[in-house]
Amino acid sequence: MELPKLELLSHNDKLAETLEQSQGSYDGLIVVFTDKQALKSIVPSIHQKHVELDATFGESLQLILPDDAQPHKRILLAPTGSLYNDFDDVRRYKDIAYSAGAQALKIGMTSPLVCFADEPTAASESHWTFDASSDYSHFVGVTLLGLLESSFEPIDVRQSASVKIKAFERVGLVSSMPQDQHDGLIKLVSAVEAGRRVCKDIGNPDPEIMSPINIAKYIQEQFKNVDNVKVSVIEDIEYIKKNYPLAHAVTRASLAVERHHPRFVKFEYVSPNQSKVKENLFFVGKGVTYDTGGADIKCSGHMRDMSRDKCGAAAVAGFFKTISMLAPEKVNVSGGLALVRNSVGPDMYVSDEVISARSGKRVLVGNTDAEGRMVMTDLLCEFKERVLANKKDNTPASSAPSLLFTCATLTGHAIRAYDGYGITLDNGFARKNRVSKRVHDAGHLLADPFEISTLRREDVTCVRPGRSSEDLVSANDQPSTMTNRGHQYPAGFMLQASGLDKYGLDNKEISIGYTHLDVAGSAETTGAVAWSLPRVTGSPVVALTGAFLL
Repeated sequence: MELPKLELLSHNDKLAETLEQSQGSYDGLIVVFTDKQALKSIVPSIHQKHVELDATFGESLQLILPDDAQPHKRILLAPTGSLYNDFDDVRRYKDIAYSAGAQALKIGMTSPLVCFADEPTAASESHWTFDASSDYSHFVGVTLLGLLESSFEPIDVRQSASVKIKAFERVGLVSSMPQDQHDGLIKLVSAVEAGRRVCKDIGNPDPEIMSPINIAKYIQEQFKNVDNVKVSVIEDIEYIKKNYPLAHAVTRASLAVERHHPRFVKFEYVSPNQSKVKENLFFVGKGVTYDTGGADIKCSGHMRDMSRDKCGAAAVAGFFKTISMLAPEKVNVSGGLALVRNSVGPDMYVSDEVISARSGKRVLVGNTDAEGRMVMTDLLCEFKERVLANKKDNTPASSAPSLLFTCATLTGHAIRAYDGYGITLDNGFARKNRVSKRVHDAGHLLADPFEISTLRREDVTCVRPGRSSEDLVSANDQPSTMTNRGHQYPAGFMLQASGLDKYGLDNKEISIGYTHLDVAGSAETTGAVAWSLPRVTGSPVVALTGAFLL
């Protein structure tokens, strides 16, 4: 689904004049405002009449059909609500832009012009500010992203002949932003939105439309004309069994059905200027296209929504789409997706099995519904091996810090602990490099918020063996929501099962950063949606872009 044409205009303190000059170029005006008194300068006669006759004027989305004296025939008023109390943030702009965009499409607008009756002021913002940055410094880009989100339909909807897609063809936005910043913002917004759309295309559809095989095909199609990101697909089952034994165990029962066979997808982005590389980033994405729970089968309705257990891998794929369009110089980025189905069948893996990981660690399976950490660990180990091999090259890029990530809709405990927010937690070297802090701050400023959690000694010791037959235990027999530190200890397991624990701050020769992102809460919208499934959000593409590419 192509992006609409984006156009930015600077009003140079002459907003009303700029709006009048745009007459006829757009089919509707969306006015975003915080204080309804600010509407006087844009629609003075309308403002006076509605204030007199409507006590609720300016409190919710409202369509105005002005007389012929107005430069626009239909005006959609879009209030942000408060901006400056203790808990407001830039999501005020994202939320109202999404709602206004959805309403504009229902009305019939295909080429809206957006303006701000009043813009946020840094002088009023002392409550949230991080690192001396204004909390609303990105409000224009966030507003654009909210509008674009409202007009997107994922691939399963686009493929349906019975659905008529409503989308914007063109979006204009008027602000006080200087003209010389317009091209950069359009490039950034376009790249981020393209990445989010790849993420949603993979994350939203049912487990047959986006099976491991079909995800791999979709990714190859998305990157077929991309020169700066190399994509490779592993489909050989014996190769997967040998190199990713923990993931192979999870997918064993799916092998009886050919269309459910696993795929591993690799991404490689190399900075065009290696002398400028400051960090080497490695992302592992969990792509469980359907999670039945396996032998520890999900019951009592908990299997519902498990087609979305691939959203971690979807986010990594989307992030690489953004990377390909921004072509950053300061990072090299590698990625790996483990695309498997945790099925039920005669050959399913079961609790009490002991499986040797790629690292050589013997893993006692404690619960087959704890499959996400099993799926990602061997890829994490492989990237650790790559870092160690690269360090021998003795190049400027190889001497830059190496930061490894796992990204997954991993635990119900993440939702219990932080509701709709993503979670980030570091090992010592990542904490030293402020990785989680950067994700947290970027997400706050760009409306993709994260909470910082902490990896502690209990999360490492609880998975250690109780007998000589294993080296680690993957999980207990309880769901994460019923387990103390249920979203933290899986990171402790992956840290040790991959062998990364040997490369912490106490290693005098080489330290490797590891950050775990549990996006179980942020990958989808929260709250009741009748009996349907939540909307896939595209998180954490925005936060990752802000933290590592800008």
